Amino acid sequence: MTDYRNDWPSLEAALDAAFLTASLPHLHDHVVIDPHAPSAVRVLGKSMYVLAAGWILSIAWLWLAGVQQHVLRRGIAPDHYALGTLIVGFLPVVAIGCAGLGIDRWAGPAPNRWLQRREWIHAFWWSLVPNALLLFTVWVMIQGGR
Repeated sequence: MTDYRNDWPSLEAALDAAFLTASLPHLHDHVVIDPHAPSAVRVLGKSMYVLAAGWILSIAWLWLAGVQQHVLRRGIAPDHYALGTLIVGFLPVVAIGCAGLGIDRWAGPAPNRWLQRREWIHAFWWSLVPNALLLFTVWVMIQGGR
């Protein structure tokens, strides 16, 4: 078989180690990584923290509304001030926070503080809609209980 310039290499040539190392470019020759761009993985880890903070606000609001509603209906505070609501509500916060911590440790820190701040801003925007949906869900639950 004749070797033409634009033809596929033969199987022997493709398996040759010298061919593989000489013909394939190094990865860093083609992949351009902007050192000033925020890392999506680090932003994901930070957005887990922002989501956990929104979850805490939602659970606190739901707990306060539940205690207030119980006092209005029965005239006394609920047993143990409805700590069951807080405990069950904070279990997902711990899970989300641990996920954020794991991602942060895996991804490592940002190279500088400006990039760190930019990643926190991106994390806020990434978590804005989920946090808004959490707060809206709590509002709907409170309105449904009245």
